[in-house]
Amino acid sequence: MRSFKKNWKDKSGKRQGLWELYWSNGSLSSKGSYKDDRLNGMWGWYYPNGNLQSKGLYKNGILEGIWEFYDEDGSLKERKLYEDGDLIKVL
Repeated sequence: MRSFKKNWKDKSGKRQGLWELYWSNGSLSSKGSYKDDRLNGMWGWYYPNGNLQSKGLYKNGILEGIWEFYDEDGSLKERKLYEDGDLIKVL
């Protein structure tokens, strides 16, 4: 179960700025920024054990650039290249 920390919404109710989500054990679940209620900028997603699960860039809510995906033990599993949300290739 996740709970919200450091998260805020503007007057119109849109998510803005840095957002962090935590697992019930207190470890970080995800961290990144919103702009006008859309994922924007670098985001990281984490396993309950604290190891990184994936990281990459969102541009106005769409995956962009190189994303890295990790096994639960922290080892790099794969890298993927996205353009405008479309998977271009596995690197």
